[in-house]
Amino acid sequence: MITMRRSLCSRLKKLTFRSFLLLILLTTVIINEFLVHRIQSWRWPAMPHPYKDSEEEMRILFVSDPQIVGYQDEARFPIGSITRWDSDSYLSRTFSLAFSYTQPDVVVFLGDLMDEGSRATPTEYEMYMDRLESIFYPVRYAKKMFVPGDNDIGGEGRDFRSLFKIARFEHHFENITGIERVGFIDFIKLDLRFNRDMPSEQHKLLERLKKHFTAPLRIIINHETMLPKLKSFIYPILMEVQPHLLMSGHWHEARHFVCEDCLSNNGDMGHWPVHQRDLTDIDSYQDIDLNKPLAVNEIMVPTCSYRMGEKDMGYGVGLLDPEGHMQYTVLWLPNRYHQLYAYLVVLVLVAILFISCSIMQLLRQQQQPRYPR
Repeated sequence: MITMRRSLCSRLKKLTFRSFLLLILLTTVIINEFLVHRIQSWRWPAMPHPYKDSEEEMRILFVSDPQIVGYQDEARFPIGSITRWDSDSYLSRTFSLAFSYTQPDVVVFLGDLMDEGSRATPTEYEMYMDRLESIFYPVRYAKKMFVPGDNDIGGEGRDFRSLFKIARFEHHFENITGIERVGFIDFIKLDLRFNRDMPSEQHKLLERLKKHFTAPLRIIINHETMLPKLKSFIYPILMEVQPHLLMSGHWHEARHFVCEDCLSNNGDMGHWPVHQRDLTDIDSYQDIDLNKPLAVNEIMVPTCSYRMGEKDMGYGVGLLDPEGHMQYTVLWLPNRYHQLYAYLVVLVLVAILFISCSIMQLLRQQQQPRYPR
């Protein structure tokens, strides 16, 4: 033991100053890229029923607004390549941890998968698909669903929708409308937009889909938020579908909207008592009763990308049983910008120490007496 200690001390003495600086950089990388994410996952609340069967409890992992970084609006090489790589790596690490924690029965992507998806060239779109598969590789053999966002197929500002954009999304993912049953839940995709009253095509779609409602619970999944919109927009849809839950994204924030009597036969278009709760303080599973006959709940899932500029990012997790009881939480993620600032501080510090050491060595060499030959 004494010999080992002496050997270790001897090695430490031989450690040069430059090696010490390299060790600082390596330690910073390990902390930022591995330990921070792992420690954050340890802070996630324990799963209430870790051993329940999928017939008794459905586990759903919600992914909203990853908006993987594009090619047209980013800086040119090499900066653009670095920022894309860093954003992809962050999403990949955090999603892998969330998937492992949840072990979901289904993963629901709530739109805005790509930052420039609606404007991407065919080559860029294929590159997007390769990156999406690499980032979210754990879902390769899992049940998953996709709804499009405005960044995927247009629809916001001057980025107009087109049949080409919709067809391209459906070719690579799945239909933007329809019903998919998983266990005791009907997931309903209506592609709802609220810049106008419900068109006749929407009425026809609802009439067609209603014939295929078979599950005890119905959940509308949509990119845009729904309950905060005008009653004239959303009330006819709610009355037709009679959903137990609405899930959305788009705002990049975590919120819970509740309307206690939105399914009542109240024709007063000014009566729309929707209340909202900020969920940024949620640190445990919240109980939500989906069985109230006239009530509607909508949960907005925050973005999982640090590039959206939000300080609170995460993945939503919903645990539902056939009786309509739900437990919901958000798996909060570490702030990537804090990590990048840490890199900057360490790099500046290491640079200062390195330059100072180099100057001191140079001064010592100049001060050494020179003896004549």
